Amino acid sequence: GELYWAPVTEQGYWQVEMRDVLLDKDPLGLCSGKDRCKVAVDTGTSLLAGPSDVVDMLIEKLAVAEDCSNFNELPTIGFVVGDNILRLEPEDYVSQNGGSCTLGLMSLDIPPPRGPLFIFGDPFLRKYYTVYDRANVRVGFAVAKHAPQPATSLLSVGHKRSLRVRGLRQAVA
Repeated sequence: GELYWAPVTEQGYWQVEMRDVLLDKDPLGLCSGKDRCKVAVDTGTSLLAGPSDVVDMLIEKLAVAEDCSNFNELPTIGFVVGDNILRLEPEDYVSQNGGSCTLGLMSLDIPPPRGPLFIFGDPFLRKYYTVYDRANVRVGFAVAKHAPQPATSLLSVGHKRSLRVRGLRQAVA
C-alpha cells in the first residue's frame, strides 16, 4: 500500500500528533483545541494504550462481550493522523481465544509534559507497516500485506472423492 508520512512531534519517542479517534465514522472529540493528542508508535507495547479516562470511556462505548456474542456488531476504531484515518477492525483490536473475547486496550497514565500519551502497540502494528525515518524525523504508515494463511481442511475418514485443481485430478481421502 501507499506510505503515509507523519512528522515526529517529540524527539526521543517515535511520537506523532493524533487529531481525533473515531468509532465507525463518529468523531469522539478527544483531541480538540490546542491540546492535540500525542501518540507513540511503540514496537515494545503489546496492546493499544491510552489515558485511563479515555480507555474507560472506550471500554464502555465498545462494550465487547466476553463471550464474543457482539463481535460482528463492533465498530471500527479510526485514528486521525494528519489527513489520514488509520482504521482498526474488530479482528485487529479484539483477541478471540476459545470462544472468549478480550479487548486489546490498556490504561497508561503518563503525566505531563510527556503525557497524556496514547500508544500504538502490537494490535496497530500488526495491521500497519511502519517505517521509522530517523534522517527526516518522521514515521511512515501503510497497511501491511501479510502472507495468506494456509487453508485448513477437514477430511472425512473412509470416503474418497476427486478434487480438480487447475486441471489436475487428485484423490482426496
